Amino acid sequence: MTHPAVKAVVQRPEFLALGAVLPVLLLLPGDVPLGIYALGLVSAAPIALHAAGIILVFRSNRFINFAQLQIGAVAGTLFALLVNARPVLRGVSAACPPCLQQPGRGLLQANYWFSLTVAVLLAVGLGWLTYVVVVRRLNQAPRLVATVASIFLITLLAGVQRGLVLLLTTEDQRTFGGVTKAVPLTGFTFSIGPARFGPPDVLMVVVALAALIGVSLYLRRSASGTAIRASAENAPRAQTLGIDVVKVTGRVWMLVGLLSGAAALIAAMTQPAGTGENPAAASSLVRILAVVVVARLVSLPLAGAAAVALGVLTAAVQFSTGGTNVLDGTLVVVISVLLLLQRRAATRADVDTSSAYLAGRQARPVPRQLREVPSVRSMTRSGIAALVAVLLIAPFVLSPSQTNVVTTTCIYAVVGMSLLVLSGWAGLVSLGQFGFAAVGAYAAAVSGLPFLPALVCGGLAGAAVAVLVGLPALRLRPLTLAISTLAFAAAVPAVLLAPDLLGGPLDRTLRRPLLLGIDLEDQRAFYFFSLVLLVLTVLAVLGLRRSRTARALLAARDNEPAALAFGINVLRARLQAFALSGFIAAFAGALFAFQQAGVRADSFSVEQSLLIFMFTVIGGLGSVGGPLLGFAVLALLSLFVTSPTVAALVNGLGGVALLLLAPGGLAQVALDVRDALMRRIAARHAITIPGLGERDRLPGDTVAPISPKLRPGGGAVFIPRRYALEGQWALSARAVSAGESAHD
Repeated sequence: MTHPAVKAVVQRPEFLALGAVLPVLLLLPGDVPLGIYALGLVSAAPIALHAAGIILVFRSNRFINFAQLQIGAVAGTLFALLVNARPVLRGVSAACPPCLQQPGRGLLQANYWFSLTVAVLLAVGLGWLTYVVVVRRLNQAPRLVATVASIFLITLLAGVQRGLVLLLTTEDQRTFGGVTKAVPLTGFTFSIGPARFGPPDVLMVVVALAALIGVSLYLRRSASGTAIRASAENAPRAQTLGIDVVKVTGRVWMLVGLLSGAAALIAAMTQPAGTGENPAAASSLVRILAVVVVARLVSLPLAGAAAVALGVLTAAVQFSTGGTNVLDGTLVVVISVLLLLQRRAATRADVDTSSAYLAGRQARPVPRQLREVPSVRSMTRSGIAALVAVLLIAPFVLSPSQTNVVTTTCIYAVVGMSLLVLSGWAGLVSLGQFGFAAVGAYAAAVSGLPFLPALVCGGLAGAAVAVLVGLPALRLRPLTLAISTLAFAAAVPAVLLAPDLLGGPLDRTLRRPLLLGIDLEDQRAFYFFSLVLLVLTVLAVLGLRRSRTARALLAARDNEPAALAFGINVLRARLQAFALSGFIAAFAGALFAFQQAGVRADSFSVEQSLLIFMFTVIGGLGSVGGPLLGFAVLALLSLFVTSPTVAALVNGLGGVALLLLAPGGLAQVALDVRDALMRRIAARHAITIPGLGERDRLPGDTVAPISPKLRPGGGAVFIPRRYALEGQWALSARAVSAGESAHD
């Protein structure tokens, strides 16, 4: 039996950190020069800084901040632009030409340090603004919602990054490029074997080491650190003790911004900071999340050690094999295994996560009494006719390239339907749906089957892989499931579609065939074919919604213990959801491969998975109409918004606004508008609505069961909703606004 003192020493973070590094040393090749290991240490430093920021957010607010890299990226871009584009010096020269004809070395150095200071302040300010404007307003929502908000922040901050480039540079500077790299003031370098290092490399390691030690000591030894820990564990209790939770948590987010900014600013001295074109930084984000998972989402020493181990291993593999695709592919296995091992140590924050908050209230049909009203019949018929007319006329009005864009959006909408089944009904958040699409595209391309059988083959392959992914994923909490599915989305293109790995058998081109005498190479023909498949998918999902499987998924999503008590096999139902979702996504992926005339890794990137997730959430996860609304908005933005900067700002800002105001998405807004209109019509025709004045109903009045208007997020009153399951009734609670009434 282990002595308690020995057990306490073994469980210390420093000892665990050493244990995390030692196994990696056994995997390192023996012929790697020492300089490559040093290079790995340098690459580990920014990973450690970003991982520390994510850990701080999780410890203080209990959610995963996927926007950690993007906060610093904005500051890094500003730093490089101020140094190279010199907007301040150009402004002074324009205002007073004789005052500044040719800037000297001293003035350039002053501009460099001024730029660095402004960029650091921007990073700190962005961290604080993120908390005040977004995170603080989501305190009462499930933690999963804040995680989703951070995904939208990636796009929003990328739009800000693009806007800075347009605002601070001239057209000539953007044409010739080279303005996003801030070269250090000194050119001193030294070599260790084949690797060459400069001041930014040394500075990165020193800053990372000092930051990890400083933040650890700050949290452990200072009064502010004690207040931060108290606020994170129990904010109401901390407030009763006189702690200003908002102020304390704001300090944490300022630290988060500083850590992200430090990593990005120093990196901008050696490589371009970027212009917002690749905001997700998929490979870097997955590696950082792997480090965070090794650190159990809370330990800074473990994060530093894991970053060193991963950085050194990556550098050695890169030197030995010339690539890191295999290593990137194995990260999904490492992350999943570690999360499963840590499952029992889940904190209270994992318990209050629920995708039911994002689903909003369920759509209810217009009551029969109102459907018979002439104005309602007229509006319904006019709306359906207008929609059909737009869909039929669109390819004849749009150019071939625009028609291709709308076709792509239709395929995305099919993948969105798969996300509705998995996340909206089953409550299993997936950021890797386009990974299943990539599996379907791969299977269809290598099968050698004709067009339609190839699509079905791709769907079956996706269903099989989805079940394999779902077996371990079902044991994870929603927050950690988001991490593992994101890693899956990054691993599939890196391994399955890489030409030097499993992607070797893939044909370079896929041609669309003749189908019933129709040449699908024609953009209009393929548009109508994709539209028909989307309609069939919607009808299939609507049929599935009426099945026992869907009712079981909804019941388990809202109240899993109650569903288990009523004898529902939750594991089987959720595996079925994974299989159905994987089939739909992979079927769409196979179709997408033919639409793109080939299977390429860049066509199935993590950014595509995040894009589909964002617009599905924008549309709404509560009904079939939600994803359709979301991707209709995407189609309109793609057609009519030509500026990537404006598109990124609209997508990110719109998503955050919907999470704050209408978590159920555009579908919730549309339902509220429809129900408000129905109330007016009902009042005009003397039809009483139970949710609005049931006690005042007169004998003989017609009652129309229309849902009352509910505020987003609900309140303290819980109204039961019933799910029919083979003669039994499983109860599920739904929060609605205090003082308002609802009905089944």
